[in-house]
Amino acid sequence: MNWTDCTYDGYQIHLNKKQGSGCYPQFTRRLRKPSVAYDHNWRQEIEATPGEDWGPQQPRGRRARRAHNEITSWEHCFNENCNEHRWEKVDAGYYPRQVGEKGTLSKNERREHKKRSAVRTRLEGEGSEKTVVPDRGALEKTISDLRSQVNCAAQTIVAKDNDLERLDKEKEKHQQAYNRTKQRMRQIGGMLWKEEV
Repeated sequence: MNWTDCTYDGYQIHLNKKQGSGCYPQFTRRLRKPSVAYDHNWRQEIEATPGEDWGPQQPRGRRARRAHNEITSWEHCFNENCNEHRWEKVDAGYYPRQVGEKGTLSKNERREHKKRSAVRTRLEGEGSEKTVVPDRGALEKTISDLRSQVNCAAQTIVAKDNDLERLDKEKEKHQQAYNRTKQRMRQIGGMLWKEEV
């Protein structure tokens, strides 16, 4: 039996594949019409007795399926391609296995683990970092250099904007000349056609 045909969610052999894909097949009922009719009858009964404080109980709807990460924690998710628990596994540095040993991460995920752990330790600040008093003169020089770079970039942007405006005007002139030439060519063509006829 294939896992896509298995409708029992507690069957352990197919559970990993269902969790990894996030798809839990259900038994399909062929007779859906009676429940629709039952819902319709319920509405008719409510509308027939408008003055009563109570009415027949509304039919129960279908129960919503819980998400994969609500059912299984990352320590018990044995699918290496599971997107729901990927970052928990990368942060831990291993893939959990059924038997108990730890599976190694892929090359890209090991790189991500190093990046994430470096950022985490930098942000946490374990207290071993030295507090450095910044040099005021160096900071002021850096700020003035940055301001001059921003001014230079602003001047470049203004110059490019002016160039674009000039090119737009030239394009408009060329478009007008093209339209005039096109109109004149049609007039000449019409005159030639009349002469031939």
